[in-house]
Amino acid sequence: MGISSGAANQEHWSGRAAFILAAVGSAVGLGNLVRFPYVAGDTGGGAFVVLYLLCILFIGIPVLMAELYIGRRGGGSSVAAIRRLATAEGKSSTWALIGWIGMVASFLIVTFYSVLAGWVLHFVLVSIGDLAANVGENGPGALAAPAFANMEEGEISAQLGGLVSNPTRMLVMHAIFMAVTVFIVSRGVKGGIEAAAKVLMPIFFFLLIMLTLSSLVNGDAAAGFSFLFKPDFSALAANLIDGSILLQAIGQAFFSLSLGSAMMVTYGIYMSREEDIPTSAKVVGMADTSVALVAGLAIFPIVFSFPALAANLDEKGAGFALLFDTLPLAFHQLPFGGLFAIAFFIMTLFAALTSSIALLEVAVAFTDGDIDVAPDQRRRRRLIGAISLGGLAFLIGVGHALSQVPVSVQDTFFNSWQPLGAIPLFAGKTLLDVVDFLTANVLLLLGGFLTAIFAGWIVSTSAAKEELRFGNEAAFGRWLFLVRWVAPAFVGAVLIYGAIISPVLAQRAERGSEAAQVIEEMSQPAE
Repeated sequence: MGISSGAANQEHWSGRAAFILAAVGSAVGLGNLVRFPYVAGDTGGGAFVVLYLLCILFIGIPVLMAELYIGRRGGGSSVAAIRRLATAEGKSSTWALIGWIGMVASFLIVTFYSVLAGWVLHFVLVSIGDLAANVGENGPGALAAPAFANMEEGEISAQLGGLVSNPTRMLVMHAIFMAVTVFIVSRGVKGGIEAAAKVLMPIFFFLLIMLTLSSLVNGDAAAGFSFLFKPDFSALAANLIDGSILLQAIGQAFFSLSLGSAMMVTYGIYMSREEDIPTSAKVVGMADTSVALVAGLAIFPIVFSFPALAANLDEKGAGFALLFDTLPLAFHQLPFGGLFAIAFFIMTLFAALTSSIALLEVAVAFTDGDIDVAPDQRRRRRLIGAISLGGLAFLIGVGHALSQVPVSVQDTFFNSWQPLGAIPLFAGKTLLDVVDFLTANVLLLLGGFLTAIFAGWIVSTSAAKEELRFGNEAAFGRWLFLVRWVAPAFVGAVLIYGAIISPVLAQRAERGSEAAQVIEEMSQPAE
């Protein structure tokens, strides 16, 4: 079965370059910039990078090809595309559940992703405001000043705490970011998503390269390269004993390429018949990985050039501590640090925006209707869908934002509400924690696992060959083997570990810690 003639009603990317920019933008997000480089350096350096690349090559890219051809061949939306392919093969339309899983996961993610991106927007504005005030007081020469020149180190480290303690500002940042996302998605594929990618991604790449060069020149380049790329097989072996690092590498490769979320199925819908899916998938996979590694070189040479910050990194690790504490302190000690801080946070904001656009697009594409809907009607439905779904995501995001307000500052209800607190696994988890766990540890992995099964076993090999158009039979055979056997086995293992084994181990460790504390207290002599 080829694409129905009704697919002409849908928009398509203007070419391969537009698709690649949009796809890489959807994949590159906050995790690529601050989490992956740290995990790589901390768990074996070059040895972990090699392991990760193997996961990208043998799991990530094959599943990415599958998602793209499912989208292009089926058309409509992720749900409609999978349903159409299943019924064409004489199988149950229940397989459309894969599209529903991905669509729900993407929508839930964007509800809290927008809140976190609002934090980045806050730091963009604070960085610009601080430098502008400094220039206003001291003239153009102040452009060479460090970042946050008017603040003490304690004030810089307290910026994020001050933001989450200010619900109004946090909600304003969330609203601005979500409004921009809705505006872009409402304009459609070419006028919105593609146009944004063509502007945002070149600026992102330019800023990334400039920041990396500056970091290598002004920071400790040798320490940065050593941390990221020097193989430490002993560290890797130590972490491989329980298998968690191997599963982490697989999961990171999977999430990094936006698999299991129906994003790539949706972006595949907009690919023309002339596009070479295997080549495009390889380019997207390698570009996404390169961004993550280069981002490490933009960050760690600067951090390692200051011993106190390196110690801060060891103590607090990756994630938001690195993004909103360690790095601002590093920019605070650099000449021209104010400009570096502005460039870095704008780059991070752009990465968050392109990911947010893709996340919302999955659900909005569903509201467009199927391939038989006329273009004019699709445009009206898209506008209504983008505003409605964006508004709903914003409202749910309000709960996420308020859940981050310290109880000591204000009782917002959401910061003490545990929606699934009756279940031991979710005890102590706020709304944001629950949604984050369910999407990352269950829905995305389940969607990816079922996608590999669907592409490898349900869709006929003749249909897959027609869409993928490998140059030879051997190449297609390798892809089919990886999708049928390798991807389901390893992604299934990650799903079981992330959803069942890891939480159980964490609960046991927590109970053990509490028990040890009780024993210690009981062993103290009476006063």
